[in-house]
Amino acid sequence: MAMIKLVAVDMDGTFLRDDRTYDKARFLDLFKRMQQNHIHFVAASGSQYQRLRHEFTEVADNMDFISQNGAIVHQGDQLKEIMPLSDQQVHGVIATISHLFAEQDVSQEVVSGLNGTYVNADMDPEALKIVKYYYRPVISVHSLAQLVGQKVNDQFTKIAVNFTEGVDFQHARTVLKAQLPDFLSSENSGFNTELIGLKEATKRSGIQALQTLYNIADDEVMTFGDNENDLSMLTMTPHSYAMKNAAAGIQQQAGNVTQFDNNHDGVLAAMAEAL
Repeated sequence: MAMIKLVAVDMDGTFLRDDRTYDKARFLDLFKRMQQNHIHFVAASGSQYQRLRHEFTEVADNMDFISQNGAIVHQGDQLKEIMPLSDQQVHGVIATISHLFAEQDVSQEVVSGLNGTYVNADMDPEALKIVKYYYRPVISVHSLAQLVGQKVNDQFTKIAVNFTEGVDFQHARTVLKAQLPDFLSSENSGFNTELIGLKEATKRSGIQALQTLYNIADDEVMTFGDNENDLSMLTMTPHSYAMKNAAAGIQQQAGNVTQFDNNHDGVLAAMAEAL
């Protein structure tokens, strides 16, 4: 086995338990070991950089972050890469969602940027509570369909659409994908949510930016994930791990499957054994 020089972990359903906790003492012990062996640790998620830093407060300046499914890459607190959407591209996606789906079929529409996440001011309060866990800061605006980057001093990178319970999610996402322009992609990030952004902005592209920065080969990378938006990094290295709790189709495309699921610290157990 090649020496591992970089470990990238998805967060929800992978590194975090379902109650959104993890064994911090065990992780910090492993992190110390990784630092001693010059191994880079990366949180790679569909959610926002500010939220990811909050999850790793003790070590945030000494690790890397791939946020918004690869659209933004940070080395500690330093921005290294961003793949932004134009205002017109954002408005086009919002218009497409509005045209394709009834209002009651969509529980959340979110536009994420480098500095904040934007929601319609009339979003249901319960839905807003959920959004505020995954994103920060959350900023209410009069209309996402008229959101202007220059006015809010931000660069937009992803649009998330969450479908309500009872909607045929597979059908809805198939309909949505068919209507997106070729330069955009839509990936399932779990919880009936599709993340829409530039096709080239993936967790794999985020890892590639860090590989270039640190001169790391594919077979020196270890990755962990549980969902479709993790496949780009689960198929890039023989040292990839789908979670025991991941769907069979995800497990089949990864190099390995963890012995334990996310609720039993499957990532930390595999890291402890491999590193």
